[in-house]
Amino acid sequence: MPTRFVRTTRSLAHDGGRRTLLGFGIAGVLLAAWLTWFLFGRVTVYEVSRQARIEVQQSAHPIASLVQSRIASNPLVLGQEVRAGDLLIELDARPEQLRLQEEQARLQTLLPRIASLKKEVAALEKASASEQEAARAATQGASSRIVEAAAAVDFARENEKRLREESAVGGVAQIEAVRAQAETLKLAAARDALAAEQRRLATEAEARAYQQQAQIESLRRTILSMQGEAQAAESTIARLSEEIERHQVRAPIGGTIADVAVLRTGAYVAAGQKLATVVPHGGLIIVGEFVPAAVLGRIRPGQAARLRLDGFPWAQYGMIDARVVRVAGEVRDGLVRVEFQPARQVEPKLPLQHGLPGSIEVGIEEISPAQLVLRAVGHFDAPTPAPAALPVIVREMAAQ
Repeated sequence: MPTRFVRTTRSLAHDGGRRTLLGFGIAGVLLAAWLTWFLFGRVTVYEVSRQARIEVQQSAHPIASLVQSRIASNPLVLGQEVRAGDLLIELDARPEQLRLQEEQARLQTLLPRIASLKKEVAALEKASASEQEAARAATQGASSRIVEAAAAVDFARENEKRLREESAVGGVAQIEAVRAQAETLKLAAARDALAAEQRRLATEAEARAYQQQAQIESLRRTILSMQGEAQAAESTIARLSEEIERHQVRAPIGGTIADVAVLRTGAYVAAGQKLATVVPHGGLIIVGEFVPAAVLGRIRPGQAARLRLDGFPWAQYGMIDARVVRVAGEVRDGLVRVEFQPARQVEPKLPLQHGLPGSIEVGIEEISPAQLVLRAVGHFDAPTPAPAALPVIVREMAAQ
């Protein structure tokens, strides 16, 4: 009697364990390979910053108004090339200019008056010296006349004495002796008058000298007062000139105008208000902002990095290779600044320029997948990868 399940029986008869063993062998080989890679393979751990951008090596200079005023002229346009010291924006400084003209006119009036007073003082000093010399000459002349009168008086006294003696013995008339006495008195009075005149001349000369000295001192006080006013005017002129210069916004460095505030002539601006930005010429660097836990002690100069620009898909344009050059040691606004030097591209596909944003990945170390898993579960005594780096790590493991 034929068996109902002939085919099944025949298949069971011919079936052996070779296929099963082959399947288990392939699975074992694959498992061994995976374990080998899991234990001894190397994957790169990346730290990622979503706040990265391309900047010039020298910092861009924001241009702000130093004073509050109105816009007098604003010829700036985006992309304009400027040199250091070029006048960019002029603010209204009409009140300061009017005050400056007033102080300049005042100073121009004071300076000639000071010069004239100095000449007057010099003339008075010369006149005083000449008058004192004349007074000394007059005094000397009076002294000489007094000496002459004193000699005449002495002669008259001797003559009177002789005539009195002769008159006593009858040699001359008594009237002659009386006449000689009168002459002596007359000459003595003349001598006394000359002495008084000498004293009067000396007193008048001294009084005139005092008056002239007082006049000279008064003129000198006036000159000092005017000099003080002139110095105050000069200081005011310097201050107003500086104030007017502060109304002229100039380029601090040479470069390109990268940002201009929309301000028309007559618009009011406050002190410190940003008006424009000048981007200097020079090489480009990449700047990334990282959280402190991801940077401090982990990112060091010389480590490799890759930049992806937001506006250019990396699958089409690729990524920009870079290398860490500087790491900030202080935290600012909760982030740490890291600077990268981009690699030179032989045929650049990306138009690198200041301000392009993107994200940057920094390879901080290479470890095995087993160590990575142990870190993830907290059984390995090493820093845990930052959450932002996990997608990159998983992608690298998938690529392996």
